[in-house]
Amino acid sequence: MAFVALMLAAGCSSQTVNGPSQASDSAQASDPSAVNGSAAIVFTDVAGREVRLDKPPETFIVANYIANFMMVGGAESLDKVVGMTFDGWEDTRYGEYKVFTDAFPRMKSGDIVSIGGYHDDVLNAEKIVSLEPDVLLMNLSQYAENNPQIATFEQAGIAVVVLDYHAQKLENHTKSTEILGLLLGREQVAEEQNEAYIGAIEQVNERIAALPEEQKGKKVYVELGNKGVGEYGNSYSDSMLWGAIVHNVGADNMGAGIDGGYGVLDKEFVIASNPDVIFIGGSIWSDDSGGDQMRMGFAVDEATAQERLAGFASRPEWKDLKAVKNGEVYGVDHGSLRNMIDYAFTQYIAKALYPEAFADIDPAKSMHDYYEKYLPELNDDGTFMIRLR
Repeated sequence: MAFVALMLAAGCSSQTVNGPSQASDSAQASDPSAVNGSAAIVFTDVAGREVRLDKPPETFIVANYIANFMMVGGAESLDKVVGMTFDGWEDTRYGEYKVFTDAFPRMKSGDIVSIGGYHDDVLNAEKIVSLEPDVLLMNLSQYAENNPQIATFEQAGIAVVVLDYHAQKLENHTKSTEILGLLLGREQVAEEQNEAYIGAIEQVNERIAALPEEQKGKKVYVELGNKGVGEYGNSYSDSMLWGAIVHNVGADNMGAGIDGGYGVLDKEFVIASNPDVIFIGGSIWSDDSGGDQMRMGFAVDEATAQERLAGFASRPEWKDLKAVKNGEVYGVDHGSLRNMIDYAFTQYIAKALYPEAFADIDPAKSMHDYYEKYLPELNDDGTFMIRLR
């Protein structure tokens, strides 16, 4: 699997990210323009667009992936942020919102302006232009939704950079992280994170490849538990989030054929398919009127998560499902996907499906150690992955 690497050409005046080769520290050190910060930065982003900056950027708007931005840049990188997508963050990812704003009070001080919806991809173009950032970071769906405004941003001198951590593609994760390292002057940190990600994914792939074919192909149902027990939530196709992870680890993802990446599977289809394993994605959503949404993630204690997961497993129509009868029902934190530590969920799902092959892997520890190393200011207490007792 290709490692998308930073290339610094000795004696050249530009820094580039666009290919499969890996730069050495000596190459960077031999380029005096890179050392003194005067080098132009040229790279191809995840949308295939060439981006050029005449000098390292000093101010950013982060329309998505603030966790990745700060994991690469460190706590001090927040000082460069003038805008974020705050609207809806607290309502849809309360645990994440709380631990980030507690650790970094500047996020709610008013110094960082909200430039649109956290969850709806609609960005406020007028406000973005008025903030005059050097760089606007966005994801692929935001790029598609706001495409008519891209030319306006660029004419205003704002470099638009598209990243992707949604598709669970190794090449997109690593390329996005390389770009962040380049923009933030933290190439070595980005390289370390990519090496960890690649190593973890390759280890999972190698172990699964060595398994007998009869152990593969378990039927897996994934549901987002934001609607509570009484209504089925979204599942995901093989190209997005949980569905992509399930597919990547050699299982039969029941949501594989969903158009658009995600959608609700019919109750009758779920029951008739009789899944071997069930994963319920959780978070802390504000509209928990029935008190039965799946709770997972930062600031969630395990007793609460187990209680909520038991509610889903107790759906009357599920009593005869193989997954329920065999105790193969799991909870996972939906908010912890889309960043460089989400390889821990690939490890966890692989371990749930092939416990003997991954007996020595501790995904929860992988996650904790990552936060401890790259964002130690954050209180990472919570419940991120559980099996129903």
